[in-house]
Amino acid sequence: MRVVWTTEAIKSYYETLDYWDEHNGSNSYSIKIMTAIDVLIKELVEDPYFLGQYDEQLNLHRRTILKGRFLIYYEIKDAESTIEIQYFRSSYQKPLSNYS
Repeated sequence: MRVVWTTEAIKSYYETLDYWDEHNGSNSYSIKIMTAIDVLIKELVEDPYFLGQYDEQLNLHRRTILKGRFLIYYEIKDAESTIEIQYFRSSYQKPLSNYS
């Protein structure tokens, strides 16, 4: 199974890393985020249905990392051969379901 990211998800991911680098004056927290993402991606490849909570309203699976501070929304596509990361968000942002 392969994992691909949408342009929006990539942009949000890198903006988040840049924010924490600047906010903390170091990249240590960004490295923690990247490590958590790497672990999550490996776990998703093994069992994408088990790990993610399904959001019927968005028609996407959702998974949190770092004690719920960040969320990844993903879709399983192409007869279960691809996981597409749709969104990477902070849990402090307005929920996706509130956007119409």
